[in-house]
Amino acid sequence: MQEFKSPTSRLARLFRNGRDNWKERALEKQKKLRALEIKVRDLSASRDYWKSRAKIAESKLLKQNIEIENEKKRDSYKRSS
Repeated sequence: MQEFKSPTSRLARLFRNGRDNWKERALEKQKKLRALEIKVRDLSASRDYWKSRAKIAESKLLKQNIEIENEKKRDSYKRSS
């Protein structure tokens, strides 16, 4: 402790405050990280849900379009016969 010119009691207080501030900042970062991880998890689940719904709707629409085309072909075939 000879390298510092300030009294040891002041140095101890400054070091303790520095440590406490560091711990507080680290805890805040951990909380923020955890909150962001939860948000990413929830958004990923939501995205997967909506993606599956969109695929189902797309397949239904494709089936409907195929049925409509088949009906048109049948109607045109009946008319030509």
